[in-house]
Amino acid sequence: MIFAFALIVSVAQASPGVASGNVRVTNDAGGVPYVSADALAGGTYTDKTLQRCGVDRRMQNEPTIAIDPRNPSVRTSGSNDYCTVPTNGDAWAGFYRTTDSGITWTDSLLPGYLKDGSAEGLASPVHQMALGGAFAAGDPVQAWDTNGDVFFMGNNFNRGVRNGQSIDFRDNTGDVWVATYAPGPNGDGSRYLRTVILSMNTFGIGGFNDKTGIQVDQTSSPFAGTVYAAWSLFHGNGCNEIDIARSTDHGASFSAPMKISGSICNNQGPNIAIGPQGQVYVSWFGQLSGTFGQMTRSEGAAFASSLDGGRSFSMATIAVPFHPFTSEQFSGNGARECGDAPFNCPTGQTFPRFDLAQPSIATSGSAIYMVFMAELGSGQGQIQIVKSTNGGMSWSGATAVDPIAAGHQFFPWIAASAGTLSVIYYDSRADSNYEPTRAPCNSATGQGSACLGVWYSASTDGGTTWTHQQLTTALTNPNLEQFGGRLVPFFGDYIMVSAAGSSIEAVWTDQRDAVIGPDSDGNDVAGDSHNGGACTSSLSTCFDGTGGLDQNIYTQDVS
Repeated sequence: MIFAFALIVSVAQASPGVASGNVRVTNDAGGVPYVSADALAGGTYTDKTLQRCGVDRRMQNEPTIAIDPRNPSVRTSGSNDYCTVPTNGDAWAGFYRTTDSGITWTDSLLPGYLKDGSAEGLASPVHQMALGGAFAAGDPVQAWDTNGDVFFMGNNFNRGVRNGQSIDFRDNTGDVWVATYAPGPNGDGSRYLRTVILSMNTFGIGGFNDKTGIQVDQTSSPFAGTVYAAWSLFHGNGCNEIDIARSTDHGASFSAPMKISGSICNNQGPNIAIGPQGQVYVSWFGQLSGTFGQMTRSEGAAFASSLDGGRSFSMATIAVPFHPFTSEQFSGNGARECGDAPFNCPTGQTFPRFDLAQPSIATSGSAIYMVFMAELGSGQGQIQIVKSTNGGMSWSGATAVDPIAAGHQFFPWIAASAGTLSVIYYDSRADSNYEPTRAPCNSATGQGSACLGVWYSASTDGGTTWTHQQLTTALTNPNLEQFGGRLVPFFGDYIMVSAAGSSIEAVWTDQRDAVIGPDSDGNDVAGDSHNGGACTSSLSTCFDGTGGLDQNIYTQDVS
């Protein structure tokens, strides 16, 4: 879920272990307007929102990436895009497309934002949701089929505020949606086709849809072309669930949601992988508890599978128990994120939340792989991997993808193609102030620094051995207080890597471009009124030119 309401740049030393040529996907500082979905296919529609999105240097996070299997030079990305805040009052789903393997990108928005006047936007069911108060959209994920269609999934919601006024949550609904972009005059995935709502919920009276996952069967199985979409559903009985729906008509309609999480609770973050015969594998983080004389509890990677094209699923289990690496351990009071008062924490640390411990899943041949962020006994965060060769009935012991002596690792994602396993993750091994019990990029007194990089690990022998390289050419400070009235940081809940054939692309949230303000801890942003700046509201134009909110999506081709 996207967050409610001079950066110190450290450039990595050039070496064979560091990638070159990071590309900024969200080009909101160059004065080039975003284009409409209509314009992606050769149309001419524009509006104030699209024009402002090209200049206002706002935040983007929780990126997705997907490569077209028919033409791997065509790739799509997306994010929680806050460029719509000044004109629409909240963030929306950004949709970005490249036709040159990620060298240049065209930025756009999912049709249907609050003030969208295009024919596509006015016809979209999410536009009606926006008019009803659910005018934020986020948690984007994407997947391609083999016909040149890309499916873009996310959700709509509100934060209880509209035009500065409080909204009664009970009167407003949210939804889970899947949009389809089909082949058009500008190639695969360039023609916006439709948006379909899979599920609706009512805030405040026992319903809230969250984190999404999507995959398409690209095999030659009897289920080829089926689109699978999963999400988390929170409700009032205290045991939320994972739901899944499927489409057998190229995204035109979806089946009714099916609960697949069984008696597992605290379910969050579903991911989907497809086996070689069309098997459907779903992983997520969950917790199992019960009372038999005394309380027992296990937590970790939950798993369920389907062998009949998603019509039925196996009983969900905690397949791989692990203790997740989460941000709460650094606060001293159980807070998920810490910043300036009233969100300051007893430890004096400043950090964004990183407590979505969703395991990422992929298949290579008949093997299934899961990666997750585990907390070691010392408090260190470490990316670990497990493997199953019998359809998820049993799993190998967990091993580290890239064991390091110092530094935290979090937000892993895995993809597999052409015999190569690809894993990306954030890594703070460059943190000179590292301690296992200290948040990334914090000194003992809470001074922030640019210490965080994105690392890529690859294996061509089924995870037995790995090679590693730093993808980011500039380290970043994840602790800039750009959210909650510029009082706390937010760095999203995930980053991604995608692979098709021999093509591999990674995408992440990056703050190398953000400008720091005159403060004492290295985490306040330029223009922030809390440290003497003139920018009092995110809804105003004040932040457009300061660069203080310039959080971006970056990508790297690692083929």
